[in-house]
Amino acid sequence: MNLKVNKANPNIEEDAGILYLVHFKLDDKDLVKIGVTSRNIEDRVSEILVSIFKSYREFPYCRPKRFRKTGQVYEKEAILHKHFKEYNYKPQNKFGGSTEFFDVPLDVVVLAYENLLDGKPLDESKQEQDE
Repeated sequence: MNLKVNKANPNIEEDAGILYLVHFKLDDKDLVKIGVTSRNIEDRVSEILVSIFKSYREFPYCRPKRFRKTGQVYEKEAILHKHFKEYNYKPQNKFGGSTEFFDVPLDVVVLAYENLLDGKPLDESKQEQDE
């Protein structure tokens, strides 16, 4: 993995952060939010939930599914967004982060996420990997 390194401190990766997947039940749908944060996952998910509450006046089901620190985090997020662009979901009410929701089965997104972070093709199934 080619990570940019901070020249002032070579031990700090530039463009490092947490790439996360969060499962939501919103608008009577099972949705996956694919996002990035430089903060801890609890703070980011709380911020999303407050934003949803302000728009919907309710807190939806929400479960962080994957959240891992990685380099080139924005590039990896963009790869996943592009891969699932045909499943992009626009919630009925707009809120902070509402453009990064996808109406696709959670297990499909988890597999693509794991493959991306392992340097494998996004669509490679576990069965193919075992062969």
